[in-house]
Amino acid sequence: MHRLAQDKLIAVLFLFSLIVRLFALAALPAPPLDDAGRAYLKGADVLRNGEGFRGHYVLLAPMNTMFVALCLSLFGGDQISVKIAQAVVDSLTVVMIYLITRETFDIQTAVVAATISSIYPFFIYLTISIATEPLFTFFLSAFVLSSLYAVRSDKAFFYMVSGVLLGAATLTRATTQFFPLVFLILLLVMKRRRTILLRYAAFCLSFVLVVLPWTVRNYVALDDFIPVATGGGIVVLLGSSENFLTIDGKPEVYREYPAPQGLKPSQQDRYFMKAGLDRLKMRLQTDPVGFMAFMAKKFLRLWYATDSGHNHHVTLLVQVPICIFALMGLLLIRGKGQPLIWIPACVVIYFVALHWFTLPLFRYMIPVMPYVIGFAAFAIVTLKNKWITPGSRTA
Repeated sequence: MHRLAQDKLIAVLFLFSLIVRLFALAALPAPPLDDAGRAYLKGADVLRNGEGFRGHYVLLAPMNTMFVALCLSLFGGDQISVKIAQAVVDSLTVVMIYLITRETFDIQTAVVAATISSIYPFFIYLTISIATEPLFTFFLSAFVLSSLYAVRSDKAFFYMVSGVLLGAATLTRATTQFFPLVFLILLLVMKRRRTILLRYAAFCLSFVLVVLPWTVRNYVALDDFIPVATGGGIVVLLGSSENFLTIDGKPEVYREYPAPQGLKPSQQDRYFMKAGLDRLKMRLQTDPVGFMAFMAKKFLRLWYATDSGHNHHVTLLVQVPICIFALMGLLLIRGKGQPLIWIPACVVIYFVALHWFTLPLFRYMIPVMPYVIGFAAFAIVTLKNKWITPGSRTA
């Protein structure tokens, strides 16, 4: 496709996505604030008052709080300014979904993936909420796109940009703080060159330089080593029993496992982590069949479960077709000689493994749905070209 036509297509995708989100913002009732949304707004007020981050905000990575504070400072104290900014950010993510899918598949698949993402209801719902997902998904998508350029070009610059973007994503949500280890394995499998270790070192240095100031801040302000945020322990504990998987079970968790007084945040996190691991270990030892059934249930919950335990049928109505086509796409791509697909695929695998083991909520999978949608789009395009327009080939 001609460069000018490509630029026009990208502009159309961005504007269409933005219009859809702004229309939803104007037409739909505002989603209720959850605990995280209230924390971001409260943290933003603290920053705007010049007080800096207080100790209790260590439970959250700082980037989204700073984003909310910046929006409120520049455009007024109404939440609408944050939501409009999120609509712009999410529309840029749709553009990156197009570019990522074009790199890993083809132009037809990229257009279908970006179009689906433009109207994907869960992207839109979180965009008009006060939520971390729009900003986190943006940084994560930017990292995936930069990584594709890095691997394809073997230029140190793109590896450094990838490190910066993954660092920004990690400061938005600490979920990705362990992904550099996965990235090393991925690079060694894909590139198999001595120079890749130098490229990876540049990537790691960039990542550390972004994250390290916040780690130092935590140590100085709290006298505690917290690389990004706490909270990992409690989600392991919440994911250790059927009774704890929804918000109604949280009071029971804290009644059954009250944290000892006087613990530092990291110590409290380790306390909850150990409690959750002990509970899982005991179940595995005493009821291995029940443990396997529980883990199977957790895996399925990744793709539809809400924190409240309600509206699962609505999520399934949207998710089931996408997941079916994504599985078909995985089968159809085999043997096609497209190694770059392993980059977004490994991001999906990483998120699945992490949240399957901890607390399986569909919301946690939202940031990798662009790549699931990409595989689904590949299946749609492949089947369309095979059955509806026989003899045609994807671009």
